[in-house]
Amino acid sequence: MMQAFPSDNGTDPGSVEQLAQTLSARGYKLTAPRLAILQSINAMGESFTVNDLEQWLIQANRSPGIASIFRTVKLLIAEGLLQRIHGMDDCHRYSLSRGHQHHVICERCGALTAFDDCELRPMIERLEARTGYHVERHLLELFGRCPHCQAI
Repeated sequence: MMQAFPSDNGTDPGSVEQLAQTLSARGYKLTAPRLAILQSINAMGESFTVNDLEQWLIQANRSPGIASIFRTVKLLIAEGLLQRIHGMDDCHRYSLSRGHQHHVICERCGALTAFDDCELRPMIERLEARTGYHVERHLLELFGRCPHCQAI
């Protein structure tokens, strides 16, 4: 069984220490509930739903309540520290932002694989020239069946 809050050595760019320092440097208070949420996100590792996060915090007896969890997740997205992933059944998942990433999502089991080589830059440049827009960011999520689900 995974340890609820593993020790954080601060070397991972998405570590609790780094996330806390980033929020503090941007003028946000590091409250106990916010710290518990950061620690849970770090401990969970992969993508998660708000419900997953709430259950993790409840099991650790550190849940600040669903409203605080939603507010903190919204803040982390706005600050570019979390990435929202559009999952199946209109259920969003979240993961720590690790630079430019996109996802392939299995429509059967929900497995998720991140990738960063979307090669959209030439298309975006053509679109900017044609429309006059300046594209500042983009999102690419592909849905299909993972190798495991293809085999069954």
